[in-house]
Amino acid sequence: MELTIHLVPDIRLRREYFGGLVYDTRNGNILEVDKSTFELLNLIKNTTLKIHDAITFLVQNNTIGKHDKSINRTLQTLFALKIIEESNESSQVPTFMTGNLNKINHRPWLSAPETVHWAVTYSCDKNCPDCYTGRFSYSKKELETGEAMRLIDKIADWGVFQLAIGGGEPTLRKDLPELLSHAVTRGLSVHITTGNLHIDPHLLESVCPLLNSLQLGIRPDDITGQHSKKSIQQIQDIFTAIQRFGITPGANLFLTKSAIEQLENLIKIFVDIGFNRIILLRYKPPESIERWKRENPDFGQLKGLYQKINNIIKEYPQLYIRIDCALSFVQRNLTKELASQSGLKGCVSADRILAVAPDGSVYPCSQLVHPACYVGNLLESEPELLWGQSQVLRKYRSFRTKKVFKHSWCGVCLAKCHCGGCRVFTSDGLGGDLGCPEPLLPPTTQLGKIGRQLELVKYLKDHRTISVGEYMNRYGVSQRKAIKELNTSPCLVSTTGKSTRKKRDIYQYVENDIILDIQESIGSTSGGVPFVSYEQISEWIKDTSYTNNYPVWIKQEKGKNGGMDENIKHT
Repeated sequence: MELTIHLVPDIRLRREYFGGLVYDTRNGNILEVDKSTFELLNLIKNTTLKIHDAITFLVQNNTIGKHDKSINRTLQTLFALKIIEESNESSQVPTFMTGNLNKINHRPWLSAPETVHWAVTYSCDKNCPDCYTGRFSYSKKELETGEAMRLIDKIADWGVFQLAIGGGEPTLRKDLPELLSHAVTRGLSVHITTGNLHIDPHLLESVCPLLNSLQLGIRPDDITGQHSKKSIQQIQDIFTAIQRFGITPGANLFLTKSAIEQLENLIKIFVDIGFNRIILLRYKPPESIERWKRENPDFGQLKGLYQKINNIIKEYPQLYIRIDCALSFVQRNLTKELASQSGLKGCVSADRILAVAPDGSVYPCSQLVHPACYVGNLLESEPELLWGQSQVLRKYRSFRTKKVFKHSWCGVCLAKCHCGGCRVFTSDGLGGDLGCPEPLLPPTTQLGKIGRQLELVKYLKDHRTISVGEYMNRYGVSQRKAIKELNTSPCLVSTTGKSTRKKRDIYQYVENDIILDIQESIGSTSGGVPFVSYEQISEWIKDTSYTNNYPVWIKQEKGKNGGMDENIKHT
């Protein structure tokens, strides 16, 4: 007897230019499907159909080909993922159901983000030295309850699947239960991250039933330092209290230098407490540059992260360990095919995610809260217009196509499609990630012109000179191409004067003015005046924080805003 099927009620659909997104509210998984699969799911969204009737209807409407053999594999996958299931109800007459699905978006980007990260407040009573929100001093205002409700309505009406709430410390908002309840009522899956280890039981009782997940931000210093026993007991107490209300919390861990050094011990402590979901977060620039110098992991530590995490997974197979997109380089060795199957996309700012500040201001991601990245305000503008027309969002959405990215190691790296680095760690907020420990590069003879330019600089820093013949052998190019690229390189000068166009011609390395390079990457006013003076950048470079990769574009804003002495704050 032929199977009758329907869409599982926990599944949400959203039409997109490539087909659509399938969101599983039970686990947060999001699946991209092509147009024919999407129409099949849409067809059985609010009705029950025999498989044969559904396929026949789609063939008649030219949605799938008459002899398309892939539909059977598709059905098997959808059954395995529990997106569709067998039904005992009678089969209905097939008809296309549009319901609340969006109109087809023909632009080559999503019609809305999958997740909105909303910092409901930047207020916090902890003063943690590694917190990055201290940099966001230009965003102080918070929405009133009524305004916050309207913001939630806009996000829900837009078709967003998930609302990730953080701060600051979100539990400081008195209206938090009211906001969460409204978000859930509007169909959003709600997640919350908190660093509060003393949440009032009454607050837990009101918010826990509304949440899809709750993550506790744990400071490594607290559980390995002098008062570690007390801190571990506090974490155990809040963990147990949250579990009583039907939710098992997860742990967030920023990978500072000291955290990576003690990672195995930290994970053991988490496991002993009872955590089975841990999110590892790349250490982001805090407000204090002095703190950054001490805790920013070195390249050796970042390089060894893959093996460390792999060993931990082997030791604790029951653990669900996730890394944030800023750590995508940890998975750089995956093939394109496997990365695609696993849904890895690397940096997804202004694409899969969007950030909203406490006052409703919109930014590409929660790390790019910066005047140069301001998009608009969600209460003052329609989200669809901001999403589709903002030049800032378009720029970040397509960062891989920008010259500043292409002419970096990230742009040459074989993992650029499923990694691409993190924009926070670039010199200008857009280009290549200066903190990546080891880009995955093709063989030297397959680097391409941009890759050869980058690799040549590395080579010359050690060897100072290169001949035409050496260039040909090293990069596998013809004599004509070698001479052309050597003559046009800004960091080389011929030692033989006018080139004799022979293999033995020698070219000598000339150091670039790094200050001018930085000045150019930061940019100038429309009148051509640099945003930052030559002298100011000189002072930055004298400070060893520059060599510790504290992002120049963030430091520029700190210098512009004034603020208290860097050696005083959080040191």
